[in-house]
Amino acid sequence: MENTDELMYSSEAKATEYLFFSDLNDINIFVEDKGKEFEYETIFKRLLGKEYKIVKILGVGGKVELKKYFNEFGLVNKDNPKIKNIYIADGDFDWYIYQDEMIENPNFIYLETYNIENYFIDKKASEKFAKGQLKCSDNEVELKVDFDNWKNKIVKQASRLFFYYCYVKKEYPQEKSVSRSPYLFIDEKDGYEKPHAFEDYKKYILALNNLAESEVEKIKISYYKKHNNEFNLICGKFLLESLYCHIRNITGINFRKDDFRWHLICDFDIRKLGYVKERILVAMDV
Repeated sequence: MENTDELMYSSEAKATEYLFFSDLNDINIFVEDKGKEFEYETIFKRLLGKEYKIVKILGVGGKVELKKYFNEFGLVNKDNPKIKNIYIADGDFDWYIYQDEMIENPNFIYLETYNIENYFIDKKASEKFAKGQLKCSDNEVELKVDFDNWKNKIVKQASRLFFYYCYVKKEYPQEKSVSRSPYLFIDEKDGYEKPHAFEDYKKYILALNNLAESEVEKIKISYYKKHNNEFNLICGKFLLESLYCHIRNITGINFRKDDFRWHLICDFDIRKLGYVKERILVAMDV
């Protein structure tokens, strides 16, 4: 049974945090990731430009918490209705297995990809980073990075795994899936699939349920009704690990992963989030 005092404290803490910053912004943006607010600040300032003042992003710590904030604080700042509240949720597997639980509201925006990191997977930004490591011409960098081939290959390899992760998330939520280390599948040397990594995992799942394969096929049908490739199915954090290993392999330089991530955040094609901007602008005009 939940402790009433703890619930009251949690609610009061949320209200205090929200009220502290809500009047400082022209728009209040709530996101799932706690501790990554500085990244989202950069992303949304790039996306929205100088149109709206954003002093503080609120990272709440997961989708369950995001929904609680939405239910508690609603669509606008009650003291100043001109200040709208916008909630950004990861797509995760919700589009395919949890449609009935998704919130339908203009101010509650689900990413079309698994999470925000999917948008960091960007050809031009990756090549630009690699050029600083390789110190060669654009043509040479493009040939060496071979971004399109890397992306097509890892997406094809990892999609099999993530369709099974999707099934496990739905039927066996107590089992680890996406939270498993990417390096159980990814080879640190080149960023591609380790030999037998998928087959070994598939055998484990089939041991839980020998009908799993047919259930996975149903999930695939649901997925392909929305997308014509598997990129959006795969967790962006997973893809980012693969890309990091790939570029480290082709450059031969052991650069910091955080530096690579930050470069991509600052340089990925922000137009890919155009649909989020459109939703925000519509909400702000209501």
